[in-house]
Amino acid sequence: MRILFLVIAVLFLTSCNSSSSKNLDGAKLAEQKCASCHNLDMPPKTSDNEKAPPLYTVVVHLKDWMKANDPSELKGKFIDFAADYVINPSLDKSYCDKISLKTYGLMPSQKGKVTKDEVKAIAAYIFDRYDQKYMLEYLKEKARIDALPPAQQVLETQDCKVCHLNIKNAPTFEQIGKKYANNIEQIKKSITEGSKGKWKGYLLPMRAYKLPPKQLDAIAKWIIKEGTSGKQKQK
Repeated sequence: MRILFLVIAVLFLTSCNSSSSKNLDGAKLAEQKCASCHNLDMPPKTSDNEKAPPLYTVVVHLKDWMKANDPSELKGKFIDFAADYVINPSLDKSYCDKISLKTYGLMPSQKGKVTKDEVKAIAAYIFDRYDQKYMLEYLKEKARIDALPPAQQVLETQDCKVCHLNIKNAPTFEQIGKKYANNIEQIKKSITEGSKGKWKGYLLPMRAYKLPPKQLDAIAKWIIKEGTSGKQKQK
């Protein structure tokens, strides 16, 4: 019985090790292991004193420069390259152009700072995240949102309507606007600090929202307008 248990344990551990990179959080690891040198923003940000190029730039360039017989093989090739290069970087392996190498230098080995499985998890995550097509769609959507009035920006980007357009979950915008028509600061406070137990029959707590002052003021005024106009817009 003991031998059977040991065999099962070994098989279990072997299985875990073989797929350990798949069970790791690539996004969290990227923040922990890469952000001290690479900017992780989307779209990317640059600075005069940056230690390395933005991660978006690195990924997009690698995708362009790497060759694969089948496009479906590119991600695997990208992951394998990263797992080797991050631990054992060299000029021979580098895909960097001469200007980038002169500007930033060769990436120092991260041996001892990150495991091979962690690198694979990060590589899988950034391969999917930093994509030119996704970037164009993101920028197009951002431009659309930026063109909206501030109150509509909030309604488009936050989850307010999930609860406040459903009378079963929370009071409607119209109800809130009527109750606090002369107290805009209370509306702002509930938005920024959250709210619970202020409305009889609604037990679902409202979480706090961090909004820029312009958006906060605009959405509070919009709610009051909903309450005093007698009409709730369902947009």
